[in-house]
Amino acid sequence: MYHYESFNLLQMIYLIQQFRNAKLSLQGGIAFIALGLYFISSYFLEKSYMQSQFPVSYFEQQTSFNAPKMKEWYAYMIDQGTFELYIQTQLIDFLFIATVIFAGFTLWSFTANLHPKTHVFNTWGQQLAFALPIAGIFDVLENLVSLIMIENPVDFAASIVIPYSTFAVLKFTCWAVGLVWLLLSIVALPIIRIRFKKATVV
Repeated sequence: MYHYESFNLLQMIYLIQQFRNAKLSLQGGIAFIALGLYFISSYFLEKSYMQSQFPVSYFEQQTSFNAPKMKEWYAYMIDQGTFELYIQTQLIDFLFIATVIFAGFTLWSFTANLHPKTHVFNTWGQQLAFALPIAGIFDVLENLVSLIMIENPVDFAASIVIPYSTFAVLKFTCWAVGLVWLLLSIVALPIIRIRFKKATVV
């Protein structure tokens, strides 16, 4: 088992290096495809969530830290006959998470590589390309806790909401860090490239 896990890790590192060393056109194409898959999965996730008639938004639900409210929301869907759709939504979310990890890493890495190699937006960007994959890991952990809660939706242990909402807060934090960095990187890109070009000409 140890050797198998080590092999998978080495494979992952190899794929990361291959992507980051590929031509920018190829990186951009892969990032574009990944982003398309993300939007498709997001559409189906949102649609399923709306059909489940969950009474509040994702953010309010996942960061509530409130077991009584969570049980009320579950009970509401049970009364509406849509709780099975909510369970389906949780399963669709795993597919969504996969696209978040794929799109997050490829798009962030591609954007970082558009900057000069020695610039902070490249060096830091390579590290922050893992922000959304890490968010995806927290999302998986959050979903696993959620699956435990929905096994007994109106009588689960109240304490389980703490890790559930904690994972959600960490997930949203990683999302926020990643999105802010991506926005700054894109806004700064033309300015940095112009300055870098002038510096090389001089």
